[in-house]
Parts: sequence; structure tokens; C-alpha cells
Amino acid sequence: MRILAIDFSIPYLLKDDSYPIGGWAVQLSIWLRALENAGHEAALLTWKGALAHVGSGQQIKLIETYDPARGVRVAKYFYSYIPKTLAAARAYHPDIVIQGASAIHTAIMAFVAGQLGIPFVHRIVNDVNVDDRCKIGLRSYEWFAYSWARRRTAAFLCQNEYQREKLAALFPGKPIHIIHNAVAVAEDAPAPLPRAERGYVAWLGVFRYGKNLPLLFQIAQEFPAVKFRVAGMPERDVDQPTQDAMNGLRHLPNVELVGHLRRADVQKFLSEATMLLCTSDFEGFSNVFLEALAVGTPVVTRRQVDPDSIILRHILGASAEDEPALSKSVKAFWDMDANEYNAVARRCQIYVKANHSPTAKARELIAALTPLVAKSKRPGQQRNVLTSNEEFPSAR
Repeated sequence: MRILAIDFSIPYLLKDDSYPIGGWAVQLSIWLRALENAGHEAALLTWKGALAHVGSGQQIKLIETYDPARGVRVAKYFYSYIPKTLAAARAYHPDIVIQGASAIHTAIMAFVAGQLGIPFVHRIVNDVNVDDRCKIGLRSYEWFAYSWARRRTAAFLCQNEYQREKLAALFPGKPIHIIHNAVAVAEDAPAPLPRAERGYVAWLGVFRYGKNLPLLFQIAQEFPAVKFRVAGMPERDVDQPTQDAMNGLRHLPNVELVGHLRRADVQKFLSEATMLLCTSDFEGFSNVFLEALAVGTPVVTRRQVDPDSIILRHILGASAEDEPALSKSVKAFWDMDANEYNAVARRCQIYVKANHSPTAKARELIAALTPLVAKSKRPGQQRNVLTSNEEFPSAR
């Protein structure tokens, strides 16, 4: 199968730049490598200049499209972005197109797939994309374009049961597949460090709305004897509550802000932590959860972002019902008996190896995509090319 995706942050991930990388970029990079390893062809549409930026030796095939820094506001989509993306996609001759995250690229790739007569598949990357919070962070024309694209999606790939249920109600009859996120764990990965060699509560993510840094600040204030290490960097237009929480964290003696972590340093950061603390208001399936579990670090999180309750059901940390319970869980894991803690740590690593390997998730992905590709290539099958009466939505 020949698969085409789009993402403009993966080149920064491949270069390991100091750049805020979302979870979808991390997951997509895992998918693309796993698909190639499984014998399929996969490529990524991205920004003009990315090949020179990244350099040679990357397993992921990059195809340049346009320069996102150039152009005249909304008009640029129609005279530059869409034509160049379509031309690049057409030259690759894909069997299917995949796009993730709610953005103008959802509409662009749905349009491209329609012009090529191939299926367009949308990956849901956050719970907010399937409920009333869907408009968060989107301009009016972006929301209109995203809504248009979702109606033209051949199938949805979601991360958890909550997303599947919401999508099934919104789009009855459309194929919807749950594919949990993957993480690569080497067969000879070292055993988790014992409790005695772990010295802090880890928090890792992009500093932005929804990650709830004010709650992190509150918990760190509550336990002055507990060491916290906070890794990440703010997004470009950080909201004021997040900025205020960052300023507060800087002044707490038990908190260390370590800044952006290179991908090569994430494993060490998580492996030496007593727990990974997640304060998010919403997620989908956090990659950081899997990265922590892979090194035997329990996850302490809120129930609303525990995907399909895996933390709760498999006893991989704590899944707290509310904010007070989250604080209590932090203290409970910090003070936990070493033998009990070490047993939890081993269970975390065993669970990830058994349930979230890239190879297994690539098989699930191909199983979901194969019927769509077969249907689009069936003799006499109606192609999904847009007619003159159903053009790409304007920004009016």
C-alpha cells in the first residue's frame, strides 16, 4: 500500500530542534517508520526547505510543498498552498491519504484525496475534536473547513472509546476504528530503575491551554518536600493562566524548570522520575504516558484523560477522579513502599511491550485501511472526485 500523510512539525522532530512538537507528530513518525518496516510505502508532505533542514539519512520520506511563512492571509491557500500540495500528492500516486489534528490541512487533504479519487482518512488526536470543545483554537474559516472535511472522510481513526462513541453519533454509518498509540521499546531494554534511584515527580509537555499548568503549580505548592522537574516549552501564543503558572513555578524552591528536552533525553528524564504527573484537562492518548510506562515509570493522571482507563484497569499508576484525589495520589506514590513501587514499575514496562508495539499498531492500521483502498479501486466504483458543484470551501 502507498500511504501519504501531511505534517509540518515532523522535520523539527527529526532534527531534534528546540521546537514545540505535538503528540500527533510523534505518533505519525512512529506510524510511518512502522509502515515502511512492514513493507508498505509511506511519505510525508511537509514544508518547502525541510529536506535541507533535516539532512540525509532519515527513514521517513519527506516531500516538500510550500513555504508556510509566505503568502497573503487566506488567499494564499487558493493560489499557493492547495495547488502545490495537490501537485506534490499527485506526483506521489498514493493509494490513500491520512491526516491528523483539527486544522486547515484537514480540508486541504480531503480536497486533494477527492481530486485524486482516493480515500481520505482522518485521525482524531484529542478528545476535544469530537465534542462541543471542537472549536477551541480554530478561527471561523478553519472551523468551517474542518467541518467540511469531516463530512468527506472515508473513515475515522480514533484513540479511545470516548472518541469512537462521539464520532458514531455524529457520523452514523462511517467506518470508525480505535487504534491506540504506539511506542517503541527495545527487546533488550533495561529493567526499570528501583525506587531508591528515582528522585522527582516528572511533568512533560508543551506549555499551553489544556495542559493545566495552574493545577501543577497548585500541587507543587502543596508538597514543598517533594521535588518536581518540569520539562517543555511554551507554544508561541501562550495563554495568560499558563504564563502566570510558569512564573509561579519558577519561584518555587522544590521545582526545577528544565526547558525543552531533546528526544534523546526524554527516556532518561522519565526513567529517573518517581512518577509522571499529568494535569491536563483533555488529551486523546498521551504519547508521554507510553514513554513513561516503557521505562517503568507509573503515571499519575486525571480520570478524564486516562484513555480507556488503561492506567486504572491495569494498575499502572493512579487515575484520579478529581483534583484533590490527584494531589493525594502524588503523595501516595511518593511515599509508597519500595517493594510495592518496584512491582508497579515492572508491571508498567511489561504492559507497554505487550500492548503498544509499533509493529502491532501498523498491522491494525493496515487492516483498517485495506478495505477502503480495495473499495476505491473496485471496477465501476464511483470515484470520490469533487464535481464543479462541490468545490473546496471558500473563506467567506
